[in-house]
Amino acid sequence: MWWNGPAFLSKKDSEWPPCSTLSASHSTDLEIRHTTLLLTSSTTIFDQLFLRISSLQKIIRIVAYCIRVVVRVKQSTRNLSPVELAHALKVIILAVQQNAFADERKRLRDPNNKSTSKFRGLNPFIDKHEVLRVGGRLVHADIPYEQKHPILLPRSHRFTDLLIDDFHLQHKHPGATTLQSIIQQQYWIVASRQVIKSRLRLCLACYRLRPRSVQPVMGNLPKFRLQQIKPFIVTGVDYAGPITLKTSTTRRAISCQAYICLFVCMTTKALHLELASDLSTEVFLMAMCRFISRRGPVEQIHSDCGTNFVGAANLFQTVDNFTRSTEYQTKCRDYLTKRNISWHFNPPSAPHFGGLWEAGVKSVKTLLYRTLGLQRLKYEELETLLSRIEATLNSRPLGALSHDPRDFEALTPSHFLTLMPSTAIVEPNLDSVPLSRLQRWRLIKDLHTHFWKRWQCDYLQTLQRRTKWTQGQENIKVDTLVLIREPTTSLSWRLGRITQLHPGLDGVVRVATVQTANGLLKRPTVKLCPLPIC
Repeated sequence: MWWNGPAFLSKKDSEWPPCSTLSASHSTDLEIRHTTLLLTSSTTIFDQLFLRISSLQKIIRIVAYCIRVVVRVKQSTRNLSPVELAHALKVIILAVQQNAFADERKRLRDPNNKSTSKFRGLNPFIDKHEVLRVGGRLVHADIPYEQKHPILLPRSHRFTDLLIDDFHLQHKHPGATTLQSIIQQQYWIVASRQVIKSRLRLCLACYRLRPRSVQPVMGNLPKFRLQQIKPFIVTGVDYAGPITLKTSTTRRAISCQAYICLFVCMTTKALHLELASDLSTEVFLMAMCRFISRRGPVEQIHSDCGTNFVGAANLFQTVDNFTRSTEYQTKCRDYLTKRNISWHFNPPSAPHFGGLWEAGVKSVKTLLYRTLGLQRLKYEELETLLSRIEATLNSRPLGALSHDPRDFEALTPSHFLTLMPSTAIVEPNLDSVPLSRLQRWRLIKDLHTHFWKRWQCDYLQTLQRRTKWTQGQENIKVDTLVLIREPTTSLSWRLGRITQLHPGLDGVVRVATVQTANGLLKRPTVKLCPLPIC
């Protein structure tokens, strides 16, 4: 059956079985109608020109050449005359007004139409060239006709945008007020102030003079700043200086320079100052060793991307890898690598990521310059002065002063280091007072617990409020063209494209990797200015 078909196919037609047919006796008569399908499009040739071409002058020339072809005017030259360009512009304006102000034109042509016009304050009328103009109240003013009765243009139209851009370029990028005054000499744009401002925001030449960077909302505090841990377990480090020193007390003593290495506790804001002779990695490691010897072990260090800090971190990693070898394990271990210090770098050009130690540097400099003035100290004298400044700053209140008369002193960073302010008056000797060892231990324990409780109740509440960057913005996107903010004039800032985002724990992007002509850069988003490209 499947291969040869039914058997009657091999017989004659007369021998085929009768076919069954459907009876149409009860079928209804179908009504045949002729239907014409008409497809219309609201898109005109001008709309296509506005979408494809971004130059108004080019559109005017294209329309002028089209009019020349349609009219079949024989020209002696191929160049367009000013009359042809003006006529082409008038044709474009007429097409725009017929599309945008169709109801208004219909109302003006019908004298019996009593509907209220939304442009009744402008008293519009149609001139002899069918162009809709503003009537206004300046009929008797001694000014040109175009300024007396400017052409009415819609607010949201591509032609209006191109017209504003053309005037903006012709008059060398003026501001919104000046540009509005120039345009109103010939055209009256509905809500012109807002439209002009929105178009000027898209001008790249004007944007490069006043770029606007991304300002994400201020991030949440990291966990280590809100925990009750031993002081300086998590430490921030920064440098200040240089400071000019003298090598002796003679009149013509040789001058040299020194730097202040500042360590700040990320939990209690306690400061530790070390004097460094230069910015080399070796000198910093020695200052780091002195700091750990006096303040105890450190688990995390946070800093910016200074070359001396990067070198120290690389040295830590090299020594840490070397400690895994059998040869090194049979010998001595380095003092720092024993404590497994982890180093965290802030993004380049992001000092606001280290606001805690930046504020500490500012406080140290303020006291130092107020004390020194123009004096030059010796190395030992400056080291002594820094110790006094350290004691003063560690005695500053962490929170607001209490109005309770029973609170004689405010909570300071020194309470977590020595259980008393560094600048407190020496108390009398109480060794003669009988007190068991257990009671003294419990007294110290209660003091320590009391300080941490005050830290939790008084100091932490001061960190609740966001002092700036309170309004969040949409995260910057990959492939966005940006200007990289640098300490030079904005016209010389480098151009880059975002290739990678680094969001924080809250999902807000505050750091991004940018591809430039010279390679990849990692920058905070506050240093990136997205270009206004549609």
